[in-house]
Amino acid sequence: MYTAISVDDEKMIKKSIAALVGSHDTGFKIVGEAKDGLEAIALNEQLSPDLIITDIRMPKMNGLTFIQTLKESNAKTRFIIISGYDEFEYAQTALRYGVIDFLLKPLKPDQFLASLEKVRKKLDEDKYASEQRSEWLWSIKAFAETLVQKLWLLDEEQAFGMIDEIHAKLTEKQQDNILLKRQYLDLIIYMRGELEKQMEYMNEEEIFQVTNFPDEPDNMHKKLSQYIQEILTFIKEKRNFGRRTNILTALDYIKTNYAKEDLSLQEVADLVNMSSSYFSMEFKAEMGISFKQFLTKMRMDEAKEMLNNPAYKTYEIAQFIGYSDYPHFTKTFKKHVGVTPSQFRKRIGI
Repeated sequence: MYTAISVDDEKMIKKSIAALVGSHDTGFKIVGEAKDGLEAIALNEQLSPDLIITDIRMPKMNGLTFIQTLKESNAKTRFIIISGYDEFEYAQTALRYGVIDFLLKPLKPDQFLASLEKVRKKLDEDKYASEQRSEWLWSIKAFAETLVQKLWLLDEEQAFGMIDEIHAKLTEKQQDNILLKRQYLDLIIYMRGELEKQMEYMNEEEIFQVTNFPDEPDNMHKKLSQYIQEILTFIKEKRNFGRRTNILTALDYIKTNYAKEDLSLQEVADLVNMSSSYFSMEFKAEMGISFKQFLTKMRMDEAKEMLNNPAYKTYEIAQFIGYSDYPHFTKTFKKHVGVTPSQFRKRIGI
């Protein structure tokens, strides 16, 4: 149910509007009334209605000035004007302000109800677009987290595969370049945030130089791939793996065996011929987090990626990444991601 307020200095008009809205299935509810623009501004701040039905000629502040004031404050409210004056200039100004309809008094019920239906459809469209946007941002955030994890692990093949995958998904919808660029920029923004969290030794200027996205929409996929390569090169140089080749060997082993439920720090330390305590210290110095934190994060990132595929049951995903205890998997996932696996799927529309 959407909310509306009526603004008119004539009590009978407000009474008629309330009666029409209340006696028909309009999808609206009158939640407040005002007698002039000044009173309506205060009421709007208090109630934040979806629709305002207003007269033009009123004392203190007329309807057009009132509408202009709200528009300048970035209010998303929709408007219907009901006026006793058939003045072309008023109607033109109203349309410039984005008013949905300009109706004349005496109010004709059929016309008024048709206007309400028009507003309801626009509000439905806005709501759907907002929900779609929220779903997109949630899914691209999860995508960026996984992509940065691949970069962090220097997993070039999977990182570039993910870039190809997201480009295919975005372009298959045949969107215009402006929207496509906006979605790519969303990805860049979330990638930057993840890079800042994952790689504390990279200062802000360095991250910006690597991930600053250009304006040319025709080369988005190519440009993003170039920056991914730059990030990989940068990480290799910063880490100076030449001094810690054992950590590279350990990372390769973890990437191959992370799904083993009993994979332990001791097992990996033995592989690279290091004591568990020394390996633990070297691993944290290189990766910025402990072995256990790293393994858990890797498993959670893989879980998020698999949750994007509806073919997998959540309990199957748990088993696949090394959790035979499903409740423990759910608890761990929520701790790291902020939602349960089921809630995660719901947010990305699965």
